[in-house]
Amino acid sequence: MTTSMRELREQAVEYLGWENRDPGRYNIDGIVRDAWVNGNGSDKTWKAAVEKHYRRFMVGDWVRIAVEVEDGFTEHHYGQIENFRKPDGNFYRRNVTHPYAAFVHPEYTRSHVVPLADLVEEINDFEIVTDFSRVHEGGPQHNYGVYHCMGGHGPYPPPATVMVIHKGSGQVRRFCDSCNTAEYRTGLADEVLMYQRNLKQTILELRADPALITGPTANALEVWDKSPADQYRDFADTFAWLVPAPAAELYKQWKEQQRAGAA
Repeated sequence: MTTSMRELREQAVEYLGWENRDPGRYNIDGIVRDAWVNGNGSDKTWKAAVEKHYRRFMVGDWVRIAVEVEDGFTEHHYGQIENFRKPDGNFYRRNVTHPYAAFVHPEYTRSHVVPLADLVEEINDFEIVTDFSRVHEGGPQHNYGVYHCMGGHGPYPPPATVMVIHKGSGQVRRFCDSCNTAEYRTGLADEVLMYQRNLKQTILELRADPALITGPTANALEVWDKSPADQYRDFADTFAWLVPAPAAELYKQWKEQQRAGAA
């Protein structure tokens, strides 16, 4: 008895489910054709077909793009894929498994057509921690050591269940399961972007003269008065990921010298 194309599609979807894959991200007809119609149905043929017909990106996916701006800065922007484009910038007239580029319109920059090879899935920029002891480590004592979700819950947020860490900066947000979404995660990344924009002048100054960070401290008796070097060091302590590498290395050496002198 000949198996119908419909049955083969259903079987392929079932197999993908067994492998904990999302069938929606695969060209099912392509898998059926290459694995079973034209192929011999072996495990090797199946795996090759599955890999070939995987859709890494789909319309609606949240992605990160890198945008070069003035003064040698690179900004990371996030948005959803709105459609796919050909190498000449035109639209595809049919669905394709491996399009060339995506049209993305982030919130804090103009729209861009970006080759898929240059896109990054937003989730790759974050570490997701679910261990309760880590999520609530150092939690507020007035709330029994438990952090609340920082999503959209109004005055009565539930306890957080995940801790989202932005890998590039180490900045943290805590959410409940329902708020651990791409939109909220990229909101954290956008906050990091605003730090970079607002502190641009300080970064440029340390680029031009890294030794500024090792300058003299203020008079110890003048508690509220800080020298320019003290201010640069405060900046480095708070926004370590924004400190240019030469200045960061000089600051590291300066701290070691201070510890040695105190000993």
